[in-house]
Amino acid sequence: MSQENVGVVRRMNEAFDRVAKGDFGALEEALAQLDPAIVWYGTVGGVDDQRVARGYEELMRAFADNFGTWESLTLETEDYIDAGGDHVVVLWHEIARSRHSQEEMETRTGVVYRLRDGKVVEARGYMNRDDALEAAGLSSG
Repeated sequence: MSQENVGVVRRMNEAFDRVAKGDFGALEEALAQLDPAIVWYGTVGGVDDQRVARGYEELMRAFADNFGTWESLTLETEDYIDAGGDHVVVLWHEIARSRHSQEEMETRTGVVYRLRDGKVVEARGYMNRDDALEAAGLSSG
């Protein structure tokens, strides 16, 4: 089941990436990978740290707010990790420039996705990849 879960998360991320590039038709495909009662937590240590989005509508609003913070934002997937059971970890390389500064910020983050019945039911981002791996029960060593 775990490799199937990796496929679900990969399809979701690839569809959201197409949406971010202007292919709004891919939104339906992205949402199809999510449980309607999805709970998406803000990134621990990030600008949206305390935010919790529940359901599609809140999630889309949270994404819009987050992306609106940045003048530019590039998210590159570096790895999908089968964390066993119902968890998948995705390691990201993020490059962002704030609307308030020309300084570019570069981070390597991690997101832990929890799945149930072939759908993403929860996501938690971490600015520190080791924290993401630990949260998924994996060692960063």
